[in-house]
Amino acid sequence: MCTQSQHLFIYPFIYFSFMCCRDEAMFDASYKLFCERIIRQRLLVNNEVLRMGQLRKAFIDMVKANEGVDASNYRQDLLKKRLAQDFPQLAFHMPTKRNVCELVFAETLSKDALVDMLPDPSGTETTQSSELSQTDSDNETGRTKCQTTHEDTRTLYTAALFLKRLLSDTPGMSCPWPPTSENVNVTESQTVVPIGLYNLLSWIIGSTEEPTLDHYVNIDDDVHLKVLSVCQDIVYLASKGRKQTPKSLALGLTVRHLTGSSRIVSLLNRLGHCASWDTVLSLDTSLAQLTLVEVSHHS
Repeated sequence: MCTQSQHLFIYPFIYFSFMCCRDEAMFDASYKLFCERIIRQRLLVNNEVLRMGQLRKAFIDMVKANEGVDASNYRQDLLKKRLAQDFPQLAFHMPTKRNVCELVFAETLSKDALVDMLPDPSGTETTQSSELSQTDSDNETGRTKCQTTHEDTRTLYTAALFLKRLLSDTPGMSCPWPPTSENVNVTESQTVVPIGLYNLLSWIIGSTEEPTLDHYVNIDDDVHLKVLSVCQDIVYLASKGRKQTPKSLALGLTVRHLTGSSRIVSLLNRLGHCASWDTVLSLDTSLAQLTLVEVSHHS
């Protein structure tokens, strides 16, 4: 026979169990429709990856549309429990980030497919249910939108580290000071640019689809000059101006001779296009001295 103190514990437990069973059985018609349209079609057939927050929102909106009842108090854990019982082929994954909602997908989904189908990590959990009930054609349109996945981030970051190492290992101009016209030209410019950097920019702008790092890819001459120019800017910027390039010296010297303006040279330097005014002035002086030495030798 139960004592009064035992009743205090048993009655709340019975009441809680009753409410859970009642909540699970609520909105049965909407739940069946939700399972057919969202779970079976989107998750099991289309192999999509959705968040629990999205599924709960879709279910609440479906109840509102079909039964005219506000189900906003329906708990997410109850919906998950019903889905886990009715669809053992579903997998539930909780990301390590606390602000990212639990992911739901078919357990047969491969890792590669899972990465490709991951929702936008910056997306909110309040995605409208209308997005979940779109037609297949709408789904295809949505998938073609540019969304960055974790795998994209890892790929880009790995590529950046690879290029950073290449730039660090690039010696820069190896000619003695001052460099002359033999050292400041297009041919010499290519020697200070890593193959990986040059080819990457060529791929980015669509000038070639040749996947190689064994040699500089072959692109049109006018595009070649532009890519080489941008690459030299990156080499100069990555070294914080310590590694001069044929472009940084030639452009600075040319602007000085054409305008004589230190302000213009300094502006171009701040934009990363040429050497500083002091470096340009030092180069001009050294070239003048070299010319005098050569003239005196000939005389």
